Amino acid sequence: MSDAAAVRLSSSGSPKRALEGTSTELGLSQWTLITPLFYKKRDDWSFAAGLRYESTDIAFSDTSLLDENWLQSIDFPFLLMKEQSEKLNWMLLFNPTMAGDYDSIDSSTFNYMTILGARYRTTETFQWFFGAVHTTGYEDNLFLPAIGFHWEASEKSDFLFAGPYLRYKHSITDSLDFIIGGRFSGSKWNTTAKYGERDFRLKAYRTSATLQWNINERHAVLASFGWEFAREVEIKTSDGTLILEKDLDHAPYSELGYRFRF
Repeated sequence: MSDAAAVRLSSSGSPKRALEGTSTELGLSQWTLITPLFYKKRDDWSFAAGLRYESTDIAFSDTSLLDENWLQSIDFPFLLMKEQSEKLNWMLLFNPTMAGDYDSIDSSTFNYMTILGARYRTTETFQWFFGAVHTTGYEDNLFLPAIGFHWEASEKSDFLFAGPYLRYKHSITDSLDFIIGGRFSGSKWNTTAKYGERDFRLKAYRTSATLQWNINERHAVLASFGWEFAREVEIKTSDGTLILEKDLDHAPYSELGYRFRF
C-alpha cells in the first residue's frame, strides 16, 4: 500500500525457451506503466482507481499457431474500502482487463478479476487478511479462498503472505532495500490473424530478488532478477476449442524499473 500513490515504469523480459516436446520456442519482453488515477476519502469510506498498461513484444516461432509479435493489455482497477473499526477494514477490488492485439475488440478481449476481503489488525505490527478471489484471466473461471498476513518484524523488515503472493523486504540502509518474492504471472490475450480469432494464454509462477535504490522520498530505481517456474502455454479458438496446451521450459527473468511517489 506504500506504493499506492506512485507511478511506476519498468522494462522486463525472459529469453526464448521451447515448448515441451516440440521445437517451437517462445520469448518475450514487456514495458509496463502503473499509475493511480483517482482517490477519494469520505468518513469511513475510501474509493480509488488506477491504470496499468502493458506492451508485450512476443517471439513465437510457429506462426501457424500464433502469428503475433505485439500484444497489449490495459487494466482499470477500482478499489472500495470501508473502515469498520480501528482494527477491521473491508475491501472490494474489481479489475477489468482489455488484452489482445486490438485488431478487433469485443467481449472476448475483456477479462475480470474480483477480490472481496477484510483486513484485521491484531497489533501495531501484525494484521490478518481474509477473502476470496475470482478471475477469468489467469484461468477461464478460477475461484480461490484467500488468507494471509502482514508482519512488520522490525523497523527495517516486513513480510507479506497472501495466498500465492509472497514478499519479504529488508532495508539495508535508509536508501537501499532488498526484496525477495514470488507471485503468479501471465495473462490471456485475444488475437485475430489470417487463421481467424484465437485466445492466447501464458501462465507462470515468478520468483525474484530485487534491489531498490530510494534516491529520495519521491524517486527510486530498481533492478530485479529471478526465475519463472510452472510455465504453460494455451491456445484456443473463438469457440473454445483447444488447439495447444503445453508446458514451457523454465526461464530466467529480469526487470529494470523507475518509481515516482507523490
